Amino acid sequence: MKRFLLSVSFFLFCAGISSAQDIPLFSQKLTNSFMYNPAMAGQSFGSLTLSHRANYSNVEGSPVDNYASFQTPIAGGRFGVGVNAFQEKVNVLNNTYFSGAFAYHVQITPFSKLSMGVSTEYNMMKLTDLTLVTDDVVLQRYNTGVTKPDFSFGMVYESRLFKAGLAANRLSTAVFQSKDARSISNYYSAYAQGTLPVRGGTDLFEPYVSIRKFSESNQTIDLGAYYTYNEKIIAGAAVRNGAVFSGSLGFKLTKGMLVGYSREMILGSVGGFTGSSNELTLRLDFAVKETPKKYNSDYKNSMSYRRKTLNTSGVKKTAGGRTSKQLSKAQKRVAAFSPNKRYQNVSKLSGGQKSSAKKSYTKSRRPSSSRKKPKRK
Repeated sequence: MKRFLLSVSFFLFCAGISSAQDIPLFSQKLTNSFMYNPAMAGQSFGSLTLSHRANYSNVEGSPVDNYASFQTPIAGGRFGVGVNAFQEKVNVLNNTYFSGAFAYHVQITPFSKLSMGVSTEYNMMKLTDLTLVTDDVVLQRYNTGVTKPDFSFGMVYESRLFKAGLAANRLSTAVFQSKDARSISNYYSAYAQGTLPVRGGTDLFEPYVSIRKFSESNQTIDLGAYYTYNEKIIAGAAVRNGAVFSGSLGFKLTKGMLVGYSREMILGSVGGFTGSSNELTLRLDFAVKETPKKYNSDYKNSMSYRRKTLNTSGVKKTAGGRTSKQLSKAQKRVAAFSPNKRYQNVSKLSGGQKSSAKKSYTKSRRPSSSRKKPKRK
């Protein structure tokens, strides 16, 4: 019971004083980062994501997060829309969050795109059991529940080999409320990610850095990398300030279905007390827009097609080829445009009359058998 009360006091302190516990820390790669940046709505593809995260396995009453999102491109990918739903339970404190996003995508070049998005959100935090809370400040703030609408703005730039984005979340809280009166925290996020083709474009190596700033003195910095093998297996690892290590593994069961698992651990003596955090993700992808990245394979395919086209011209009967009769007709059609034909057709060059030299040359070259023999008397 003493350990239970200690955990309740610890997490209520995080939620009531620092106001950072209401911001979840899901893996960005597997959840498509849509929760943090509204510009990601329909940015590259549509998706339906379900995620469950259990934090600090050794601490009783630790946060349990459930997340669901849906986002899709519309109007041929020019716009994107999406919705988010998030629910977190920290022992006796419940936090519920809903948001809707709209994004506008500008295709700068065939391989680069700039996206801008806005979202509106609704937050509600409430205590489920008042008998275990003795802090008057916390009771006064969360007794009847805290409900608050807000909005966010984000931008994302994507090219063939690079992607970067930034977002300002809960702008109404940041602009119109003082720091002491805030029941939930505003925050800022930014990330940069490389996309490097490996093995002729079959695999992808994606290093990234992510920054989420929750307050003037509280921010998280993630530095890591993901590797996608044969478009089916995704593996990644990252480190975070505060001696936090995380790893992720995802499998594409089908072209549009991804299942993933992420594990996060705090290194050192603190990690032995808190335990690890575990996250399960199921993502269904659709409306995927293919981006030409496989330079070598595209070149090989074009050369193969050219070789097949040249080789089938002399075959008598092949699928997609020509017969000898069809080839002969094609040669006759273009014979009039042959350089040899124009050179030998001297009648056009001489105004329609053959020259005497031409006549004598033709007569001298005529075979003797074809000449007229004199008649015998």
